[in-house]
Formats: sequence, C-alpha cells, structure tokens
Amino acid sequence: MAKRDILIIVRHGPYGGFQAAEALRHANGAVTLGFRPILVLIDNGVYLAKEGQDPGDSAWLPLDATLEEVIARGLYEIKDTPGEFYIDKDSLEKRAMDVEELVEGLELIDSKKVSQLMAEYNLQLIF
Repeated sequence: MAKRDILIIVRHGPYGGFQAAEALRHANGAVTLGFRPILVLIDNGVYLAKEGQDPGDSAWLPLDATLEEVIARGLYEIKDTPGEFYIDKDSLEKRAMDVEELVEGLELIDSKKVSQLMAEYNLQLIF
C-alpha cells in the first residue's frame, strides 16, 4: 500500500441517488491530485459497469462512459503504479449480470478479495 492510495467502494447503482456519480467524481479527482484509485464495485454498484446504460426519460445520466474514462485515466496517467479497478463476482451473479455486459478494464474478484482490500487500505471512501 502506497501513501497516496485511496480505496473507493461503490455499493449503490447509477440511478436513484448521487452515490455512484460522486464515487466516480472522487476517483477522477483522485487521479488529478496524484492519488492512485482502487475502485471496487459491489452490491448494486455493479450496475455502474453495465455498458450501454439507458436511464430513459428520467433526469439521470448514463455513467458507463464516465467509468470508462476513470479507468483509462487510472491505468494510463499513473504510469509507475496504475490504479486498480474491480467488480465483485458474487454481486454480479446475484443480479444475473454477465461480464460480457460490462465496460472493459474491470477485474473480477470474490468477496474474500474485497475484504482483503478493505483491510489493506486505510484511506477509504464508501458510496
């Protein structure tokens, strides 16, 4: 764990609340400020990774492209120690989602790995 690492856990989906959008805003800002984001999507947060989101006639915005941008910035702007981007396998299965439906750049992990990450990183944001 480096001093400039920040673990960002996203538990809420992209629609119906501000949490997912705020998580992406903080991850993007972390890269800008020289922090290395470790982003983990769990529970309904896995919906954030669904490619081709369509909020319909609601006031909500699709966030899949924003997630792709955050992943790209975290991987390519931080050359020596790129960010890490994970999605919880159990959460996907409970929501009948498949990895083919997701944006690229996410690593599939199990609940044990989520727990390990939470134990490892002191600086955490949970949305």
